[in-house]
Amino acid sequence: MFFVIQKKKTTAGAWTNGVLVKETLNEALHQFHAFMSTYAYGQDSSLDYCACEVQTRDGRNIKSEIDDRIAPAPAAEPEEA
Repeated sequence: MFFVIQKKKTTAGAWTNGVLVKETLNEALHQFHAFMSTYAYGQDSSLDYCACEVQTRDGRNIKSEIDDRIAPAPAAEPEEA
């Protein structure tokens, strides 16, 4: 048994997370690639973050990838003394 953990965030700030259960590694990897090729790499312009990983039942990571295009936070202004 394998878990496919999917995460994505819209540019408006809404997060969607999901966990799918797959019986074989082949099914899990197929789901991984389908998710990433649909939502990551700029395929969905409404998203600025997309991540997916495949884990075994005992928590070992088999495959993981993150497409993080969230704009960096502005630098903090130094405090005046």
